[in-house]
Amino acid sequence: MDSENQKNSEDAPVSESVNSELSQIAFLRGLADIAREENLTELEVEQNGVRVTLRASSADEYSFPAAPQAFYPVAGTAPLASASVAIPAAPSTPAAKAPEENLLEIVSPMVGVFYRTPSPADPNFIEIGDKVEVGQTVALVEAMKVFNEIVAEVSGVVVEIKAASADLVETGQTIITLRAA
Repeated sequence: MDSENQKNSEDAPVSESVNSELSQIAFLRGLADIAREENLTELEVEQNGVRVTLRASSADEYSFPAAPQAFYPVAGTAPLASASVAIPAAPSTPAAKAPEENLLEIVSPMVGVFYRTPSPADPNFIEIGDKVEVGQTVALVEAMKVFNEIVAEVSGVVVEIKAASADLVETGQTIITLRAA
């Protein structure tokens, strides 16, 4: 029986290593799924001291950079190996709407999570049809656990709110469309 216990204890580090690699693969696949579902051109995540960047290639597929960027593993953990994953991008949308004149865009100044309300119990900052003035807070973007107010730099009437609460938005992504007043 001692030899059996010894064998199990010798297998434990191997088992833990395999589980760790499987959880890393699941984490990477989850990131790729998020990038595809949100039609992101780039997604960068840092967790537990490891930074992963996912970019859309010219072939409309998401992949990890060929040359791995510097990874900074947490002490006591094995570094992530270079990974290459190709995932088909979301299907392209049918013909876009004809551009309407006098439309103004409010874009996200940073990558983060978009919120339409200051807190879950509060009403939305704006709704479609509302008049927005210069300097008015129209949304929040959370980046690195800091909630940043998105303030209108133009005035107009809200025509479209392109991001839903809790959506991941990119720098420069249009989040609100206004018609010039």
